[in-house]
This record gives sequence, structure tokens and C-alpha cells, in this order.
Amino acid sequence: MAPAIIVNKAGDGPPPSQADVDALLVSITTAKFSHASVEAAYALTTLLQNSVGFRGLKSYGIIDEIKKAAGEKKNPGRREGAMNALGALFERLTTAQRLTEVVFMVQEEGLLHVALDACCDKTTTVKESAQYALDALFNNLSAEARVFGLLPVLIKYLGKKSGKWQGAVSAFELIGRMAEKAKMGMESLEVEQEKDVLREAMGKQLERLIPVVESGMHDLKSEVSLCELDYA
Repeated sequence: MAPAIIVNKAGDGPPPSQADVDALLVSITTAKFSHASVEAAYALTTLLQNSVGFRGLKSYGIIDEIKKAAGEKKNPGRREGAMNALGALFERLTTAQRLTEVVFMVQEEGLLHVALDACCDKTTTVKESAQYALDALFNNLSAEARVFGLLPVLIKYLGKKSGKWQGAVSAFELIGRMAEKAKMGMESLEVEQEKDVLREAMGKQLERLIPVVESGMHDLKSEVSLCELDYA
């Protein structure tokens, strides 16, 4: 995993051309090997970090291309590339520019739904890349963004009638990880203060969370029920 770069503004470099961005997107979604796709995804995030930052996600059509590639049923390479692109963006941009959390969790919450849906893909590499994207997002969000951004998006996904049960399993797992992080312990003052934020905020979300948990426990798919029982 690349080291975090804690800044809140874009770099000083000139804006890249649309052709440069498009070339990287093509490399990400057509690479023959997974590692080459991830390297191209990292190159794209570096290009954004050094120039326009998160603003380039919409202006260069990056988000639209990711969604399009993720939905191509007959092309698993494109679907995997879409998840690799999401993973790299989640991993690097959220820590480089905290405003990106708002983009991913509020303005473009559908991106997380796309990653959750990809957890049920028939192609193993696509599922693995989707899990990479989800892990990258969870691990790099601030405590506040997990509760006030990620948790509402997960609850909304779990409430969808069209949601896929494998995605529901992953959503419940993320909620469980959030609860685990909120447990009191003997860690540094900074870490324990972050846990205080999580505990207080999650307590305020319980009213919305309990019906979702109850629904999951009665789900017809045993995988969802078993997953939720682990965190009940």
C-alpha cells in the first residue's frame, strides 16, 4: 500500500490532457494482468494528485467511465479494471484530499454500491478487486466519514430490494468492522479519541441501524444471516 499523503489541495502541476487521462483509463480496463491494471490505476491517481485533484473525477469523465466499465457483463477485464480504479482512488485520494470523502460518500454514493454489487461477480478476479476497493475505502476514511458517510450509504444499500445478497454480506461485514473499531482498548490517546467519535456517532445511528440488522437476520440467504449473527 502506498504511503498516505496528507494534504487538502491538489498539486501545482498543469492539468493533464483528456487524451492522457483516457489512455490511462484504457490501460486500467484492458491490461492483461491484474498488477498492470493496478499500476495504471495508481498512475491515474498520481496524475490527479499532482494536478487537478478530485475535481478531475467528473471533469475528465473518470467516474462515468468506471461505472460504464463495471456494468459490462461480457467483459470481465473491464469490470476488474473498474474495481482496480476505484480501489486506487479510494486508497490514495481520500487521504490526500479529505474533501474526496464527500465526493465518494455523498455526491457519488453509487460508486460504493457498484463495488458491493461486484462482490457477487462470477469472475474471481473481479470479486477480489471489488474487495480491494472496499478495503481501501474503509481503511482510509476518517472516523467521522465512516459513520456519517459510509454507514448511511451501507444502510441505503441494504434497504434496496434490488440489492444482491453477496453485496449485503460485504455491507454487513463493513458495519461489523466499524463496530469492532469502536471497542474500547488500551491504544494511543489519538486512537482512543477516534473510537470515542465512532461510539458516539454510531449510537446516534442505532435507530436507523436496528431495522436493517433485523431484516438481515431474517434474510432467506443463509450467508447474510450468518454474517449478521457474527456481529449481533
